[in-house]
Amino acid sequence: VIYVTRNPKDVFTSSFHHHEAASVLVDPGPQTRFLHKFLDGKVMFGSWFDHVKSWLNAADEEHIMHISYEQMIMDLKDSVGNMAQFLQKPLDHEAIEKIADRCLFKNMKKNNMSNYSTVPRELLDQTKSEFLRKGIAGDWKNLLTPAEAAYFDAVYKDKMKDVKYTFAWD
Repeated sequence: VIYVTRNPKDVFTSSFHHHEAASVLVDPGPQTRFLHKFLDGKVMFGSWFDHVKSWLNAADEEHIMHISYEQMIMDLKDSVGNMAQFLQKPLDHEAIEKIADRCLFKNMKKNNMSNYSTVPRELLDQTKSEFLRKGIAGDWKNLLTPAEAAYFDAVYKDKMKDVKYTFAWD
């Protein structure tokens, strides 16, 4: 298993925008209310905290590779190489280059097989929010108010106090 984590503030940000665009999801409502629902785990897929902690505490550690979205952004080629090594699938430099190029956000955004552009507008209105929006780390800074970010930090600190793992965003 290759388990990818992402800064929960960015997960919140993406989820908020996705809820605005996807008709099959409940309207997120006001940002602050959605933030509380997210932090309480009362959103689709449940609690980010519980999910991540369950994978960090999984018993079969040798068959689980932990990587973050932020690590992949920082060094995609190295991340691809590490994943190939974990999967015991040797790749030469050229193969790693090709895979990394196809996995660049800008290329995935143009790819109809990954950008959801073929989904009917009634289901996913990408005029409200594109499925693949920005592909950056830290976009939460453009959404959360300082008070919301401070509240998020306090909840994060409390819910993750027993976690020894160091994330790329810590």
